[in-house]
Amino acid sequence: MVVGGAVASGFGASTLASAAQEQSLQSFRQTSVGVASTLQLALQHEEDIIADAGGLLAGSGTSESAFVQWADAARVLDRYPELSGLAVLQLVTDAELPGFAARAVADPAGPLAADGSFAVVPVGRRPFYCLVGAGVGRTTQRPPAGFDFCAAPPVRRTLIAARDSGRGAYLPNQSGGKRELIVQTPIYRDGVIPVTVRARRAAFAGLVFTPLDPTVLLDRAVAGQPGLSVQMRYHVGAADVAFTSGPTPAGARWMTVDLHNGWTIRTAAVDPDAGHAGNALLVLFGGVATSVLLGLLTFVLGTGRERARRQLEQRTAQLHHAALHDALTGLPNRALVMDRIEQMLARARRHHTNGAVLFLDLDDFKNVNDTLGHRAGDRLLVAVATRLATTLRNVDTIARMGGDEFVVLIDSGSADGTPELIAQRMLTAMGQPFQLDPTSMPLDVNVSIGIATGDRTTASELLRDADIALYEAKTAGKNRYQSFDPQMKTAISRRTDLERDLHTALGADQYRLVYQPIYGLDGTGMVAVEALLRWDHPTRGLILPGEFITILEQSGQARDVGRWVLQHACRQMATWHSHGETLDLSVNIFSRQLEHDDELADDIRDALHTSGLPASALIIEVAETTLMLDDTGTTTQRLQAIKELGVRIAVDDFGAGYTSLDHLRLLPVDSLKIDRSFIGAITTSTESVALVNAWVQLAQDLGLSITAEGVETTTELDILRGAHVDQAQGYLMAHPLDPETLERDLLSPAHTTPAPLR
Repeated sequence: MVVGGAVASGFGASTLASAAQEQSLQSFRQTSVGVASTLQLALQHEEDIIADAGGLLAGSGTSESAFVQWADAARVLDRYPELSGLAVLQLVTDAELPGFAARAVADPAGPLAADGSFAVVPVGRRPFYCLVGAGVGRTTQRPPAGFDFCAAPPVRRTLIAARDSGRGAYLPNQSGGKRELIVQTPIYRDGVIPVTVRARRAAFAGLVFTPLDPTVLLDRAVAGQPGLSVQMRYHVGAADVAFTSGPTPAGARWMTVDLHNGWTIRTAAVDPDAGHAGNALLVLFGGVATSVLLGLLTFVLGTGRERARRQLEQRTAQLHHAALHDALTGLPNRALVMDRIEQMLARARRHHTNGAVLFLDLDDFKNVNDTLGHRAGDRLLVAVATRLATTLRNVDTIARMGGDEFVVLIDSGSADGTPELIAQRMLTAMGQPFQLDPTSMPLDVNVSIGIATGDRTTASELLRDADIALYEAKTAGKNRYQSFDPQMKTAISRRTDLERDLHTALGADQYRLVYQPIYGLDGTGMVAVEALLRWDHPTRGLILPGEFITILEQSGQARDVGRWVLQHACRQMATWHSHGETLDLSVNIFSRQLEHDDELADDIRDALHTSGLPASALIIEVAETTLMLDDTGTTTQRLQAIKELGVRIAVDDFGAGYTSLDHLRLLPVDSLKIDRSFIGAITTSTESVALVNAWVQLAQDLGLSITAEGVETTTELDILRGAHVDQAQGYLMAHPLDPETLERDLLSPAHTTPAPLR
């Protein structure tokens, strides 16, 4: 037993020393890999939040308030303590600077000048400027709203290089006595990096950048790891910077992990080999009893090693799942669903089937966050995801793209799995109210759905087409589904081009006014003209208001263009008055001017004063649908302020909005203009004739004049005369005319009254 015990003890001591050394090395490797995985995941999370910010910029652009709201909703600064800020840097040409300045004054991304104006810093006129369009930060000390980052040649070269290459970069920076990295990522419209440099320049939307302090990541990664030192190094091209956490022990063991993309992680820890020899001697001189203990210890070491390996695999799986799934709902996230769409397209090509993507968006979800809070919004998103999943088959996939957007993959066709049928099931399921908690009122939620079916070159193209169909569904009235049609893409492209060109139309003097005569039906001849806006596009030619008015309203340019119309129309009519004419002038104002512009009355007063036109000769036309939206009475107050100037007010398109009689009685209006849809029906519809007669009687009872729009036939004109309508305008009498033609053909004594009225 002694000899056997001695032999066994010697063998056990040797085994113990080797196993201890291997276990120490394995533990160190596992620790190093774990630290590297943690840092890699943190970098991926930062890339995700930069991608989300880039999504805002790549879609339709973003404002400071919208960006701050998104950052607050995503808790960017709370979830990413290593970030000192997040901002969107836009390349603004000299021609685009006035439009950018106007938006900056209304919603500044930094301090304005002392007088509240926008000024470029440093001063000077340059071909383009690099300005912050939106941003958030941990400190209140921010650069001026007009600070031009491209005024410095190194920054300008870096931005242009990023724009042309389509690749982001990490740039070392010294700020406030500490080193940091500036993460910059170029963003392109539609979220796709074009292939050529020329295409990338044309599609460039801006740059997302953020200062990053890697030491925060390092300190968090080595927390709970005493004696461990970690160095994080970034080396790409001329950029070479390293950050270290923890002192490097003497005689330490090193391990380097390459994270790719220029990042490497190097960990160091004390080699514990010195303690192995003493343990081996204790085992050797322990004899037979020690040999038994050695066996037990070997067993414990073996199981401990396996347990550590399983824990590492489990942790790696958790990290992988977190990187590919939404933290709130547990659904696949954007990265995973894009991969699954690619797989679906490959299967569809292989089996000659048609897969489909459904892009869902909650209608007016912002109101839930604004009224009930973001926690209630999160609970609602979880409930929506659960309910939507119940409408799908096991082979279908639902994912959350971010915010209130969801994507559903329909892999192939069957009778119960057509995209339209599934979309209808979803709409039906969402028709039931949501009960977020026992004490709250049931909440009604609507969704709009865009469907894209068939093969595409990439997953991004299929998802883009579904998004276009979603936009059409929302435009058509929301709470519905819409399948993609190639013509939608053409319409969206045209709208995008018009929206871009509108930003320079006013400065390029591309707008012009035409004037349509208005005639008295009592034989008094031409009594007024209505000023109508036209856009003389340099390449598309003449564009009528129906194509661009809505874009003007949504882009915030309505006030500037509306002020231009007032000034030019009043100046033209004042010129005619100086020649002896006594015509009245009707000018339409944008609904956005009346709803949101507190200075509208001042703009009208200024137009009258500048032109010298009497206030009694000006008629301001307001669409009836705008008056219907006046819930707070603000619109009525603005109309009263206009009325006090001595200007008359007309309700345009009357009858299309069905304004209540009580509401109409309270409005400070002078006349009604019957919508052209009713005039076109009076020759075939007795109901339309009855309505016109009723409105004439209503106008007489309220002391208002009444005008008919869109008169095109003599029969219509005779019916209107019989109904005692005061005035009329339309193609029967005269088309809208430019000022020169109007002067030549209608303002001379020989053309006072057109032929149809004789």
